[in-house]
Amino acid sequence: MSKIIDISHHQGDIDWSQACNDVDLAIIRIQYGTNTIDRKYLQNIEGCIKYKIPFGVYMYVTYKNATEALVQAEDFYNRANAHHPLFYVVDVEESFGASIENIVQGTQAFIDYIKNKGVKVGLYTGHHFYKPYRMDTIKNYDFLWIPRYSGASGPGKKPDFACDVWQYTDKGVVQGIKGNVDLNFLNGHKPLSWFTAANDHKTELTFTQYEVLKNENNQLKQEIADIKRLLAGKAEWISTMTVATTHKEDWAWVIEEGIIKGDGKSLNPKGALTREQMATMLKRYHDQNNKDQNR
Repeated sequence: MSKIIDISHHQGDIDWSQACNDVDLAIIRIQYGTNTIDRKYLQNIEGCIKYKIPFGVYMYVTYKNATEALVQAEDFYNRANAHHPLFYVVDVEESFGASIENIVQGTQAFIDYIKNKGVKVGLYTGHHFYKPYRMDTIKNYDFLWIPRYSGASGPGKKPDFACDVWQYTDKGVVQGIKGNVDLNFLNGHKPLSWFTAANDHKTELTFTQYEVLKNENNQLKQEIADIKRLLAGKAEWISTMTVATTHKEDWAWVIEEGIIKGDGKSLNPKGALTREQMATMLKRYHDQNNKDQNR
């Protein structure tokens, strides 16, 4: 069975010519905060590219507020982007003394920054960290990755929270890697192909984006329906633009006398009169009557 691994310089030098026979997907650490760059990230990326192993990247973050988070997000993205990873992951496991509110704001700012680059972004957070630090309130990421170990190399109890990737052990064994390595299972509805597909900026919609589009679509449907009703009413209004037989002589007279302007066909005789229209007709009638008396 092929494996999904996440790695850093703690795995040392990996023999990717062997690992490629055992690995379906590699998630490579780029850095720890802004000051510690992973010593093996370039070597690991080059190995994955050479042996055609799909890979994403992650950063273990150390920010204490949204301002620091944006600095780390920009640094992470700029360092990794040139290598065209399939996705980016923010690894949030410690508060570093910051308040819960600041950690939430920082994590959201980090994710939004990466997401706005048009790439896939994931959230990795500890099983013990997820609820207490309100990681369940974070939005706009494409997948959730949660660890829960059994204490052995095999899987144990799944995470208590719905997630897309489950890191089930830190004692995995993989060809070409000396010592233990983290192993992961896909735990949601996203297949491996979703993670390994080339990043062409056509990522899945987040739930929030879907809801916005759905609401806009429903509003557009309502506006179209209203327009159709108006057009239907206009058609009905046009169909009434004929003078009843019993009033044709009167209709012809008011037109002939100039009280109503027109040819008797372009005005709706059944429509309601405005005050302005009534005043105009009365004025014309008054003028016509005075004209007749002065003859």
